[in-house]
Amino acid sequence: MEKKLGKLEKEIESTSKRLSKPEFVKKADTKFVEETKNNLPEAEKQAEILRYRLLQLKSN
Repeated sequence: MEKKLGKLEKEIESTSKRLSKPEFVKKADTKFVEETKNNLPEAEKQAEILRYRLLQLKSN
């Protein structure tokens, strides 16, 4: 579960960095940018769930 969380956090960081660059957003396909923007909150939610589950496992 920790590996999955680490991978997800790297993906979130990478995606956030790309979306924060105006030149990327300008050059990339509009549909791709929109899908990426829409997927980011879901990835963040999944990471939050994994963090909570890991915390629960470690506290037991």
